[in-house]
Amino acid sequence: MKIGVVTAGNENLTLFKFLNKFDHQYHIYYDQLNWPYGDNDFDDSKKQIESWIKYLIDKWVDKIILSPVYELCFLQDKKYKDNILSIFSNHLDQFVFPSSLVWKIWLFWNFADMQVAQKLLEEHSKNFKPTDSQENIKKFNFPFKFWCKETQMWQYFARKLSFSDLMTNRVIKFDLRYFKDANVDTLIPFDYWYFNYQKTIVKFFNQKKQKFHKIEKLEEVFKKMNLKQGANYSVNMYVNGHDEFVKREKRVLWNLQRWKKVDIKIEKI
Repeated sequence: MKIGVVTAGNENLTLFKFLNKFDHQYHIYYDQLNWPYGDNDFDDSKKQIESWIKYLIDKWVDKIILSPVYELCFLQDKKYKDNILSIFSNHLDQFVFPSSLVWKIWLFWNFADMQVAQKLLEEHSKNFKPTDSQENIKKFNFPFKFWCKETQMWQYFARKLSFSDLMTNRVIKFDLRYFKDANVDTLIPFDYWYFNYQKTIVKFFNQKKQKFHKIEKLEEVFKKMNLKQGANYSVNMYVNGHDEFVKREKRVLWNLQRWKKVDIKIEKI
């Protein structure tokens, strides 16, 4: 199957920790010029992503993977609904929503996305039916409540520093303390690259009280989709900036190449 991926920043690093296990033809539109999306006006980013969706459709891709907030957005668009691979929305329905105990959900992302994503999530959650165990919990609230916090600095750490860097972890834990004090019970990241910090997040919280569903759950969702695999794994990357910049992202290329076993075709556009 031909799968398109529209990404910016370190989302490729996250996604291909499990996508490279499946034999598909991946066509990646790496948006270097407009990263990070959250620093731009949401409508402007949406228009740009729509143009990249059209670009990948012209490449005859079967399905397209988008960042979480844009996935929820374009799934509501009848024109593109059938083109979008609903990894994140299924992640919510299968793991995040059913496991909530008191329905206090923590959302974290960038400012521009934050204003739109909460409405999209509220709309998506209307189709969820609480489980029997949830309905028997007195403290359970439906519709759920949101605690939101802008965590803008995390994305820059991911590009410039190691995920285990001391300063990175101190800043992350400082932001996490806000939600720990609020006793939220479920954590939802609205960008895939947040999963690169999952070790720090999981260690900081008591997972019996405050749940963070790790990247392994995304992989499980992808498996359940039963997408028809081909004979070979291949990666084609289309870059709208400097292709040399992409070649410096060694951690990303390592995952894309299946540990240097596969050649990547990089096309500058």
